[in-house]
Amino acid sequence: MEKDRASKRFTAVIFSLTAAMMLFAWIHSCFPADLSSRESEGVMMLVYKLFALFGAGQALTQHLIRKLAHFTEFFAVGALQFGCAYCFDRRRPWRFGVYVLSAGLMTAVIDETIQLFVEGRAGMIADVWIDLAGVCCGAALMLGCIALRMKRKGRK
Repeated sequence: MEKDRASKRFTAVIFSLTAAMMLFAWIHSCFPADLSSRESEGVMMLVYKLFALFGAGQALTQHLIRKLAHFTEFFAVGALQFGCAYCFDRRRPWRFGVYVLSAGLMTAVIDETIQLFVEGRAGMIADVWIDLAGVCCGAALMLGCIALRMKRKGRK
């Protein structure tokens, strides 16, 4: 009974985090170009200072930071969406892989489509590919974590 309650709580948390991450991406796509650029500059300065500690700050540009932001956002989306797949089938979540990738692709397409209607922004196919790569990597990491967990459980 307690295990069932914990499972339902876990499912609710994963689905809520997934929805929140997708909304986060879409809301940021609604920012006008000047606001988005200022946000990117702030992140760039923070990352630049961090990288400068290791002598690698010179290679950073705002363009690179923006592309890394796309990848990172959608890495989280992919991992969380695969977490949702795990909630549907805890023994064989990989069978939902096509759905996870499709949902990630649709999230990216919606994200870039939103930008077509925002002042100073442009939806770009290249960003959809970067987003999809993030989804694939995030989903693969989550799958690996789930497989490791299942393997450990099997040993006990």
